[in-house]
Amino acid sequence: MRAEKTADGVALVRALEQHAPRRLFDDPLSARMISGWPSMVVAHRPLRWLFLRALERAGPGLYGAVVCRTRAIDDACRAALAIGINRVVIVGAGMDTRPYRMPEMAAAEVWEFDLASTQAVKKATLARALGDRPAHVRYLPLDLTAPDSADTLARAGTGRTLLICEAVTMYVPAEAVERVLAYAGTLASGSRMVLTYLPRAEADRAENRRWSRRLRWRSAFDPAELADRLRAHGLTPLADLGAEEHQARLLRPAGRTLSVFPGERIALAVVGYDRKSAP
Repeated sequence: MRAEKTADGVALVRALEQHAPRRLFDDPLSARMISGWPSMVVAHRPLRWLFLRALERAGPGLYGAVVCRTRAIDDACRAALAIGINRVVIVGAGMDTRPYRMPEMAAAEVWEFDLASTQAVKKATLARALGDRPAHVRYLPLDLTAPDSADTLARAGTGRTLLICEAVTMYVPAEAVERVLAYAGTLASGSRMVLTYLPRAEADRAENRRWSRRLRWRSAFDPAELADRLRAHGLTPLADLGAEEHQARLLRPAGRTLSVFPGERIALAVVGYDRKSAP
């Protein structure tokens, strides 16, 4: 599956969430980031209902996983920006709208990294949705599988940073993930990282083989293994969130009854050792 298609699918889900009662986040821009049949689906209530039923049959919990992931990462972003971090690096930015919809990011210096083809689509889409792109966002093409990708990441600098790597690690080989972790370890002390990953137990589950082939999963980690890798690069794990945490923290308090696919977790970490934050 092409990266652009994956990014488009996430944008569609986020646009659909804007019509949900007790929605988990505000993203009015996502509906303007899609076109063609997805925009028709979002615009018409009967089509939204039919699409969501079909999506849940095809991939139980995928919708819930994307919207919970979005809200959890939004919360992590706000927490990092609230403590004075004013640089944001997004690896595999796709159709991420956070730099454009979150007021907290307006004063931040934002670097978006992604494949050149995906960035071309993103820029054209933003031009259609916003007109002029915000001056605080910079774009650099990046192929994490390329040997020089570490040098490309370094161009964003190593100041106190919020590093976001959402829905990327499962689609690249382990050595590419290692480059992201190595770059995170070069960031100034107190920098924060938000990274999603595929749990190895889910990758190995027989009933997920169809998704593994369709989505071309390439890397998976046990939570303890990933925590060890973070520590090896000088990061302190802060939290590791999955379907159970999303149900308890986000869905039940909002009165939502969504299922959540357990095939993605969110690791939160701080560069250096933070006595106040470390578990």
